[in-house]
Amino acid sequence: MSAWRLCFIPGLVLVTILAISALVSTAGKVESDIGARVDQQLALDGQPWASAGISGRTVTVMGTSPTLLAQRLAVESAERVWGVARVVDGSGIIPLQAPYTWSATREPDRLRISGFVPSEEAKIAVLATASRELPTLAIEDDLVLARGQPVGFLVLTDFALRRVAELAGGSVTLTGNNLSIDGTAADDARFASAARAIAGGAPGGGQFRNVRVLPPLSRSFTWTVTYDGKSVEQTGFVPSVAVRRDISDALAVALPGVPMIDLTQLASGGPDGFSYAAVFAAYQMARLSAGTVTIDGSKLSIEGKAKTVADYEMALAEIEARRSKRAIGVGIGSVDLLPARVDPYVWRADRTPEALVLTGYVPSLQAHDDVMGAATRLFPDVAITDHVRIADGDPKMDWIGALKYALEQLSLLEKGSVALTGRKYDIVGEAISTSAYSNLLEALKKTLPASMELRRQAVSPGAVSPFVFAAARTPEVLTLSGYVPTDEVVQKIIAAARPKFGPDRIELRLLLAGGAPDGFVDAVDTALQAISRLQGGRFDLVDSKLSLSGVAVSEGARNAIEATVRADLPDGFELAPSLMVAVGGEPLSGSECQAALRTESEREKVDFDGATARILPSSYGLLDRIAAIIQRCPVATVEIGAHTDSSGGTRKNQALSVERANAVVNHLVADGVRRERLNPVGYGGSRPIASNSKASGRAQNRRIEFGIVGQ
Repeated sequence: MSAWRLCFIPGLVLVTILAISALVSTAGKVESDIGARVDQQLALDGQPWASAGISGRTVTVMGTSPTLLAQRLAVESAERVWGVARVVDGSGIIPLQAPYTWSATREPDRLRISGFVPSEEAKIAVLATASRELPTLAIEDDLVLARGQPVGFLVLTDFALRRVAELAGGSVTLTGNNLSIDGTAADDARFASAARAIAGGAPGGGQFRNVRVLPPLSRSFTWTVTYDGKSVEQTGFVPSVAVRRDISDALAVALPGVPMIDLTQLASGGPDGFSYAAVFAAYQMARLSAGTVTIDGSKLSIEGKAKTVADYEMALAEIEARRSKRAIGVGIGSVDLLPARVDPYVWRADRTPEALVLTGYVPSLQAHDDVMGAATRLFPDVAITDHVRIADGDPKMDWIGALKYALEQLSLLEKGSVALTGRKYDIVGEAISTSAYSNLLEALKKTLPASMELRRQAVSPGAVSPFVFAAARTPEVLTLSGYVPTDEVVQKIIAAARPKFGPDRIELRLLLAGGAPDGFVDAVDTALQAISRLQGGRFDLVDSKLSLSGVAVSEGARNAIEATVRADLPDGFELAPSLMVAVGGEPLSGSECQAALRTESEREKVDFDGATARILPSSYGLLDRIAAIIQRCPVATVEIGAHTDSSGGTRKNQALSVERANAVVNHLVADGVRRERLNPVGYGGSRPIASNSKASGRAQNRRIEFGIVGQ
């Protein structure tokens, strides 16, 4: 090979290498230049989410687009850059979210933001606002990129975060363009700021859904109204403007024309039922010439001086009525009311099994100690609350002796009260036992000591369980035994039994006791009616369970008795019947049969409901016994003769007597007597047995007679 060729080949290789290096260097600069210019264009066109990937003059748009439109605009921006030969869309798009939600929750030491944001830039903006509005809190970011946000999203989140900054605790929630706010304001200034902002409406096309911003929380929620006779001042806390207005309205009614100073502040933390208790207390000011009412936590306390004795008594009555209702939230605390003039002089003791509360007046400290000593001795295991005050005006009587006597009687009550208003003595409650009840009644029947005068006695016997009452019928005797709640109930039961059992003697073996079920008297009346129709009838009432036994004249009578008892028993009572049907006795001759019928008719009479043919239920037992006698006269025909008095006219009385005779026949047939053996006859007033000029005579003439007319 020639020498020049040997020199040329290495040089050619060197030139080629240098050329390639130059081309590579130039291409890299071109790609960097294009990439920089594309990124710059994307930023200028408002697509900062996108970036350019360069391969020669081919540009690949990369990143996650917030919208389909932004994705297309980013490609168009890259295509407009000089030197770009081709643009490839390599971007993605964030998911669509519906519903689109966002929330911020304030806790004591942190702010938790969760939900969705449309872009990284929006997320940065939201977090920046949160840091600006709540710089002292740690921020927890649980935000996720998603599209579907409402118009004005950042305006709404900015507004929401400013509201969160006004809360001591709470949350804001955005669902679509609906904004909800729930929490407690940090202080009065921020409560007012939140109220003004909310009153202006939601910005950015949003709207409020649920808004509840409570006043700032008060750890010691107290409220006081003080009236000095000239002006009234209200201080402390109230839970809302509406409650403040209600209290002011009540004070204006209670103290018309009196200047009012309102220094209350809005706050959360008040007890349940505050507004009702405060309005109640405000109305009580009408009864005071001066005084103070205070709600401290869950207790309402009242102290002051009543305008008149009537105001004093009414205020105490209303306070006690509220106390007895056990109002939810705010109960009655201390009550320290002084009457304008203590006349009449009053004192009261209320007891429960666990507590004794004394209120009223005594004339001296020594008298106070004497009464407290008696209370401690009589109630050794009971918590005693002393609200007794020393005051002048005690009546001309042994006041302390009267109080000690009242306490002794109170010790016989399980719960109740004793009270003195001057000489007038009231005792109300439930006795601790049956013997205690009897002792109390005996003592109250006597002349009371210390010039006391009994005004009201409402003592009930102690409750027993089970509450048992029984009635048993033997020939000519009805025995009542068990428990009854009062003497008045005993009289009602006797009054109910008397027409059902005619001349039968009623023997009482009863004890007074509490615990009678509701409907007790009606249940006893129903059961008495049943055994009035039963031979050897008996019932036992144990609480609300009624057991019934005895012998009915017939199957029909037994069914009727059971059906009537089930229908007439009060609700809640249960019947357990054990009734049998009578087996006929030895047959009677005609004369024996007539004698037996006459004996029953002379012992009792069939009674009707006024001037009608409806037989009163109290006569069912008599007719059942008549039916039993007729059943023992198997071949006799019995005339049922109905008679009236002279009232009402001859034709009317004749018709009524026929109806009554037929009514008796119908009852006897229902008791099992064959109808063909009965002959109903109406005599009207044609056969009087006494003068119709007197009521007693007319009563004798109104009768049903039973006679044997054939064998």
